[in-house]
Amino acid sequence: MKQAMKVLVAVDGSQYGLAAVDEAARMPWPQGSEIKIITAIEMPTPVTVGTLPMPDNYYAEWEKALEDQATANTTNAVARFNEKGGTHAIASAQAVKGDPKTAIIEEAEKWGADLIIVGTHGYNAFERFWLGSVSRYVASHAHCSVQIVRHRKNAGTGAMKILLAVDGSACGDKAVEEIAERPWPAGSEVCVLSAIHLPMTPTPETWALPDSYYAHSEKIGRQHAEEVTGEAVARLKESNAAREVPLTITSKAIVGHAEETIISTAKEWEADLVVLGSHGYRGFRKFLLGSVSQAVASHAPCSVEIVRE
Repeated sequence: MKQAMKVLVAVDGSQYGLAAVDEAARMPWPQGSEIKIITAIEMPTPVTVGTLPMPDNYYAEWEKALEDQATANTTNAVARFNEKGGTHAIASAQAVKGDPKTAIIEEAEKWGADLIIVGTHGYNAFERFWLGSVSRYVASHAHCSVQIVRHRKNAGTGAMKILLAVDGSACGDKAVEEIAERPWPAGSEVCVLSAIHLPMTPTPETWALPDSYYAHSEKIGRQHAEEVTGEAVARLKESNAAREVPLTITSKAIVGHAEETIISTAKEWEADLVVLGSHGYRGFRKFLLGSVSQAVASHAPCSVEIVRE
């Protein structure tokens, strides 16, 4: 099983930040793991009204108010983490200064985080405008894996439904290892999914290729999908030997564009978490490109973890 992890949880005091804390508290992290809860303070820039500068104490009071709010956010988040049962990991809190988009990434690199957990939206105006832009930026630029959290419908049950998207690429294989090596709540299910992306879809306006061409293309795509899902299932079953309660594992291969297939399957299966690699094959073997992981992170109905090598 995976060794201790360093997990950075970004909060801002909103319900979306607290959802990230709740997710971190629910997870049975490897023994000795550390959870660092941070909030980013973007300090105000001195302003003028017309031609007159604002009083010096105006800026100082504003800065202090932001720092006090940041302290309250992290204190409340740590208390919530412990309240929700997160006693299996060591939790700490810290306020960092800077634009949340870059401050979160810089702190993750400085601390050596293995995973960043962040909500999808946050407060605006005086209490800081996070929005989805922050989670998208972190997912795009972080050097470690990133989990973007949405509220879970069945959070109280403990067990999770995890949709694992694979394509046989290095990043896809890393996503498989992430599932295999980490502990998960007892009773969790993993559905291994591979999208069979055909090279082109014929239309009445295009020059028609023989039917055998499309049949052959689908056959090759299905063979590849079944191969990579089979390898992933075998690795997950192997990991079950070290679990007190084994994961329930199923697999499927579906013809369609990767992002559409992953999102629609997550909805139909009512997944709690989608896990996929950050990048994948290109050309005929195009499955999990960076654009796919970004599309899934933006539009999936559940939390999404983007795994990097």
